Amino acid sequence: MEKTVVLEEYAKRRSRRTGALKKYGLTILFLLPFMLAFIVFFVLPLFYGIYISLTNFNYSNPGNATFNAFRWYRLIFDKSYGKLIYEAFWRSFLHTFVFALIMVPIAVLLPLGLAILVNLKPPGYKVFRALIYMPSIVPLTAAGTIFTLFFLPKTEAGLFAQMFNINTQWFIDSWFTFKIGKTTFDVAYAWIPIFLMCLWGGWGGNFIILSAGLQNVPKNLYEACSIDGCSKWQRTKSVTIPGIKGQLVLCLFTTIIGYLGLYGQNYVLTGGNPKFSKLSAVPGGNKISTVIYFIQDIVANNTNFKERFYGLAAAASIIFAIFVGIISGIQMYCTREKKTGTKISEAYEKWIKAR
Repeated sequence: MEKTVVLEEYAKRRSRRTGALKKYGLTILFLLPFMLAFIVFFVLPLFYGIYISLTNFNYSNPGNATFNAFRWYRLIFDKSYGKLIYEAFWRSFLHTFVFALIMVPIAVLLPLGLAILVNLKPPGYKVFRALIYMPSIVPLTAAGTIFTLFFLPKTEAGLFAQMFNINTQWFIDSWFTFKIGKTTFDVAYAWIPIFLMCLWGGWGGNFIILSAGLQNVPKNLYEACSIDGCSKWQRTKSVTIPGIKGQLVLCLFTTIIGYLGLYGQNYVLTGGNPKFSKLSAVPGGNKISTVIYFIQDIVANNTNFKERFYGLAAAASIIFAIFVGIISGIQMYCTREKKTGTKISEAYEKWIKAR
């Protein structure tokens, strides 16, 4: 009797396992290539980067790396331990943060205004929509060539210099300087073409996302606003913006993360200039350096840096990854279980009915 019960229980468990395998086997099979790629190209490099940041890793002799008592992290966080490296990294971090702080509101609000305008469907709006998105598909090197030709000095027939008789060396001269405590900050003119290039090449993606969101805002809400005599601003504030809140949050955080990774535009336009005189011998020692530029300056732009400071690049990458991860976590928190404007629209409809 007991043997029969045991066999029946075993058969039931085996049946459940077989059923689960049949149910999820195909899903697991399709997910397996992605999981393998995720482990090989993300998880393993992440842990290897942590390992490099904690050792005296030498690019030419990687097998003899030894633990270095957090030396690379001390160079970044302890000013007395490595003053020049400390200053170069935190200047790069400040450049990155301030650029994103200035750029992000413009890179979100400008496409929002254009999307609202196109959503009104004025004459020729389809052509206008295509023209807005077109810069987004221009390769970075081609865009860099265009903006370089615009901002070349007068002696090299730069377009702006010829049109407005400007003698500014855009990629060399300083714009203005200011002090915070004992630290002097030198703002280069090169930030202007970098800013314009980023804006021109980046607004298309946000424009498409916001335009798609506007198409999904219920038309009956606009009709209710018209019946109630709402102005265009009231209609935008009470219906349009709440209706695309999900898209706005998505654009906001993806734009923040995108501009925190600024590097290509700086390098294509300036080639590493203009330099800080006292920081010219260390990675990221120029006036338009960002965190990614600082890292790339070690691993790609200078063989001497690569040999001596590879662990520093890894440590800077880990620190910056944590910073970006925190921002991504905030984004996930802000967008959790939210449908695009659904709850807000329903609440607005109830408010209309109550009136």
